[in-house]
Amino acid sequence: MREVALLLACLVLAILVLELDATLRNVFDLAKAALSHGAAWVLAAVVVLIAAKEGLAIPRSPLFVATYALVAVEVLTTATATSQYVALYGEVGRYLGLTTHLVLALVAVALAVGLEYPRRASWLGWALAIASVAAGAYAVVQAMGADPIHWVDLDAKSRPFSTFGNPDFYGQYLSAAFIAAAAVAVFSRIGWLRAAAAALAAASAGLLILSATRGAVIGAVAGVVVLGVLWLRRAGATRGTLARIGLAGLAFVAALGVVVLTTPLGDRILALTDVASVQDRVGIYTAATRIFLDHPILGVGFENFAVAYPRYADAAGVHGNQTQTSSHNWLLHLAATSGIAGLAATAALFVAFGLHTWRRARDEDATPLLAAAGAMAAFYTGGLVLPGAQAIQWVPWACIGVALASDVRTAPALVRLPPIRLPALAQIAVVVVAALLATPQAQVLDANHLAKTAESALRAETAQQSVDAARAAVAADAGRAVYWNDLGRALELVNDQDGARRAYREATARSPYTPAFWWNLGRMETAFARDGDTRAKTAAYDAFAKAVAASPNNPDTYDQLARSQVALGDYDLAVASEERAIALYPADTRYYTVGADAARLAGNIARSLDVLRAGVAATNSNELRLVLAQRLIDGKSDLEARAVLNAVLQRDPTNATALQLMKQIGGS
Repeated sequence: MREVALLLACLVLAILVLELDATLRNVFDLAKAALSHGAAWVLAAVVVLIAAKEGLAIPRSPLFVATYALVAVEVLTTATATSQYVALYGEVGRYLGLTTHLVLALVAVALAVGLEYPRRASWLGWALAIASVAAGAYAVVQAMGADPIHWVDLDAKSRPFSTFGNPDFYGQYLSAAFIAAAAVAVFSRIGWLRAAAAALAAASAGLLILSATRGAVIGAVAGVVVLGVLWLRRAGATRGTLARIGLAGLAFVAALGVVVLTTPLGDRILALTDVASVQDRVGIYTAATRIFLDHPILGVGFENFAVAYPRYADAAGVHGNQTQTSSHNWLLHLAATSGIAGLAATAALFVAFGLHTWRRARDEDATPLLAAAGAMAAFYTGGLVLPGAQAIQWVPWACIGVALASDVRTAPALVRLPPIRLPALAQIAVVVVAALLATPQAQVLDANHLAKTAESALRAETAQQSVDAARAAVAADAGRAVYWNDLGRALELVNDQDGARRAYREATARSPYTPAFWWNLGRMETAFARDGDTRAKTAAYDAFAKAVAASPNNPDTYDQLARSQVALGDYDLAVASEERAIALYPADTRYYTVGADAARLAGNIARSLDVLRAGVAATNSNELRLVLAQRLIDGKSDLEARAVLNAVLQRDPTNATALQLMKQIGGS
């Protein structure tokens, strides 16, 4: 049974590395989450049967207690979360809620039980090595431009991402794989195994360079430093050891220098010196810090970063319907979502893990533990500038599992319960129940398939197909707000406005922190108000007020409100709304166009022209110049119009619209 548990744990990890489904709307993370969760139910049943057969012993070493504390904090911050649904299941595109973390904790327990450290440690090593080779082969195919899957919004050739969905995720994984393989090559005493590990380490390093992930380089450097310290601890501070460590360090620095000077990865590393290129990260980090300062004890709730981010982000961070599901820094992410409690629990685990590794470093069988320690260091150091994902978030839990397996042999028991003799039928029933509990994962995948169909069919000629698929998606998985929003968009196409309004209400009820859902509801209420619904105008403005509350610095909310105000005849209010949008984000030309039109409809031609002039000055946009020129011509201000058109033609001498307008006013 222990072997079965270990094999199932390895299967879960292989799924998280390799699984993808191009027929899904969320190709990578949802596929990995759903299948790994399904397999985890069976793994849980096996762990229960092991406990029944052998008796239950709960260890109480510092490492075990720290692990319990971390899981307890995750449960607590789920209970106190702003959105408990997101805390449980994670945000769309990430799916790293409590359910996933409990699966990963279960994998760690299964490794602690199944490895019988170090007896079966090689099973885990080989499973991960095979998965790494398979993922690497696919990455090479992508780099060669031979990927059989056509990715619409991803460039797999310039920066291969393999089965991870993002080159940054793949790079972070490769840094951990490189360090783990290097640790085996350095510390193992089996010649052929050292050679194989060295080959895997070299391959991982080469693929890391291909992925061009800057954070992965940081992780690799930290991992090398940790291996050097562990090497010194294991071998002793002799002159020969120091010399070998020094030579190895110099070789690594030299190799890193070659990479920086000769590869695209080096160009990306050097680009960090450009302040503008990292400004977006600074904005995200600032928002995460503000979230933590407002919720210092327990944070806003486990995995609730996407819930809180719109309220704290600046205009540049949310303009264009942008959002963030991660702070791109695990430390800030943890602080924002779990507060001091999460930081303290994680720090305690790091200390316990480090002390345990330090004490056991000289053991004859310490190689798997040392590899786990190096991989853990690489993962978390690289994670200081990278987001998490299904494909890589298992890495620290697998490392913890290896450490627990090496600790369980000597850890005293906090609780010890005797074995329970279960009849064969009862054992079968446990497995069957677990399998039945796994079946809803198929429904989750089916809903996502349907959502992709609805999105693909969202056009006039296939509108009914989109409606049918969207209805089926919300029936299969009613908890996801985005599916309800999709249904609303599809119903609009078939002119079922009342149904669309109800769907948007469902979306906002499930995700009140997403401004775009409030925009859609406000727009629908506006349509009903124009058709004579006396309460709809108030409902429309209330929807936009809630959008503002959800994301106070979002300029698009004010733009959407202005468009509704124009539709409802509140022209002066529309100008004021667009002025607010412009103040938040002056670089979007649409705000000036709508504001100018609203002022013109209000009869204030001078104000309309001033808005357009301000837009030209702020954006240097030829598009706005052409609008301004047309309005000037309409107002018989040909002299200024000619100057504006000359400015257009200086930048674009063949601009057909400018030439036509110039001809209209007799210019040349």
